[in-house]
Amino acid sequence: MGIFDFLKPGDNSKPSRKHISFSNLALEIIGNPLEQNGFEFYRKKVETYFTTIIWTKEKQYVKLSASDFPTDYPFTFDIILGEGDCDDFFESEWDSISISDIQRLTEPNRKYKGYDFPKKREFRAVLEKAKNELIEFGNGFLNGDLELFYEARIQTNGKNKPEKIIKKDKNGKVIVELLPYNVIKKND
Repeated sequence: MGIFDFLKPGDNSKPSRKHISFSNLALEIIGNPLEQNGFEFYRKKVETYFTTIIWTKEKQYVKLSASDFPTDYPFTFDIILGEGDCDDFFESEWDSISISDIQRLTEPNRKYKGYDFPKKREFRAVLEKAKNELIEFGNGFLNGDLELFYEARIQTNGKNKPEKIIKKDKNGKVIVELLPYNVIKKND
């Protein structure tokens, strides 16, 4: 295999052993505290260079997203907290934040940037660290108290987000949805 073979057209959807191992361990380590807080495993997608795992509870979701695609250097993974439809790309982009956004809000003097995607031998240690930070900084979100989540979302996304999303429902009817964090921001 050449150094730039990843640029050749091919099937990158075949799960790599590295991402299979990472996702299985993430399900165990990150999944346990989520399930203890009422979240249920929703979906896992593992490919050659990517892993996505989603847990849901009513309108909330937690998504673990990892990439070691060669052009995405530095390789990272992150834990994303969201509210709304995790399957709707536009809604999930507008209504989610990284756990590091809450970390920056609660401890502004420390620098948080997500997590480096580790080497295989470091999977457990890095996932344990991520789990502990999820429990520490995302505890309110996990227990249904979204106040800090909303505040971090406004601080992170507020200036760049639209007031509304125009989309179609299941039947093809166009609906206009006012985004909740803009409503909160205007009433403050």
